[in-house]
Amino acid sequence: MKKGFREGIRSLWNDERGSQLIEFILVFPLVWLLIVFAFDQFSIMYNKQKALAAAYEAGRIAAVQPNYGLAAYYAEERGKAELRQAIGSTDSKIRLLLREGSWSKGSHVQTEATLTFTLLATGTQYQVTESYFMMIENAEEKR
Repeated sequence: MKKGFREGIRSLWNDERGSQLIEFILVFPLVWLLIVFAFDQFSIMYNKQKALAAAYEAGRIAAVQPNYGLAAYYAEERGKAELRQAIGSTDSKIRLLLREGSWSKGSHVQTEATLTFTLLATGTQYQVTESYFMMIENAEEKR
């Protein structure tokens, strides 16, 4: 009886039926984690580019406005339009900051785009902030 039991175990051990299923069960979670974390890295990189593009677009439209009020309005509109293309966005902000105190031709303005989004793998919030400096080109002359 012992000999039959050993032969039965040996034949099960040498039987390759189902080995592909076992390999799939062991390898699939690792491949899935790799894919999910790669997607997270891609979304971080893509959203950083979107935040930079939003800061640039907001600065570009603001720099050609005649006064600060119009510049702030159009900068936010243009920047938010760019940030709407981000992946998984939960919050976004566009800020317009004067570098030299007043809205005058030749002064500089800084635009800042902040984007918050959720990462797929961990479910945590991630935030990117990009800024862009631009010279004011078309300010009204004050008399």
